Amino acid sequence: MRARDLAGPYPTVSTDDDARDAARLLVRAQLPALLILDRDSYPYAVVPSARVIDALLPWYMREGPIPTTLVDDHFDEEATEAMAGRSVTEWLPRGRITPPVVGPDAPPSQIAALMARKDTPIAAVVERNGDKATLIGAVTATALLEHIIGGS
Repeated sequence: MRARDLAGPYPTVSTDDDARDAARLLVRAQLPALLILDRDSYPYAVVPSARVIDALLPWYMREGPIPTTLVDDHFDEEATEAMAGRSVTEWLPRGRITPPVVGPDAPPSQIAALMARKDTPIAAVVERNGDKATLIGAVTATALLEHIIGGS
């Protein structure tokens, strides 16, 4: 079993796409992370869904203790407005995670090690032909686990 066998189609967004549309894709497709491609369609960043949530939080909820009496009736509006009119690049959370990228012949152990090192639930599978790179798909942590330990 190789990366090409474990990879499946995976929705992507580009660095220039609208941030709100990217977040909606994450929800609509129930993805574990956003896979962001650069202008050359090469994997640029991966943003796990928990990091998307973190990016939506106001600074006072990310740092320090959270008061138990904190009630913010406008959180939803403020969070979506924070993304309004911004590209994915402008909105990316601090500390961009470059996605693990493997070739189609990569073994599961290599994919697992890269996912673990980068702490990300997906790895991009890219086929190279000379100086051209083509995204084949992505291996999700779920697909990798199913291969390693079996399904239900």
